[in-house]
Amino acid sequence: MTRFRPARALAAATMLAAAVAVPQATTVVPPTFDDMVARSQVVFVGQTIGVRSEWASTRSGPAIVTLVTFKVIRTLKGDLGGQTVLEFLGGTVGEHRLEVAGVPKFRVGDEDVLFVDERGRPVSPVVGFMHGRFRVLEEPRTGRRSVARHDFEPLASVRDIGATPAPARIPSSRALSLAAFEDEIVRTARRQAQAR
Repeated sequence: MTRFRPARALAAATMLAAAVAVPQATTVVPPTFDDMVARSQVVFVGQTIGVRSEWASTRSGPAIVTLVTFKVIRTLKGDLGGQTVLEFLGGTVGEHRLEVAGVPKFRVGDEDVLFVDERGRPVSPVVGFMHGRFRVLEEPRTGRRSVARHDFEPLASVRDIGATPAPARIPSSRALSLAAFEDEIVRTARRQAQAR
């Protein structure tokens, strides 16, 4: 009988995090909007309704993963039911913590547009790590819903996604509306499917 040893598991998880985090920090280039849509199995608007971390077996040994449950508000590409769960490498279990640079962190109540590719059990199923997460913001006075990047920087246009050099900052009042962003995703996914 094999005993699960947290100290050994933590060492394995730490080595895995170091192996994953260092290259990711230097090699993840923000994908363009078209590339992000093409690489995604599904794109959806969702609200985080649950977050829990646990130990899991990986190719490199035991590691901490975080399971995030989303209420699916709208599916823009692919097929999803009313809920979906995504698994991310990293999290906290008891006194053990594993952090992986670039992996998005979610809190209950967050609303996002997510570009997802789960093939091959990736470190982050969100395409381009944090780059495939777009925050849904609502203006308290007007109720206008707009889209921001993972770091809450307002997004002016889908052409700005992956642009080099980075576009100039804009005020939140000029951010792309959620409805316009959704329309661009659906239109691009349809065009890419027809081109195949």
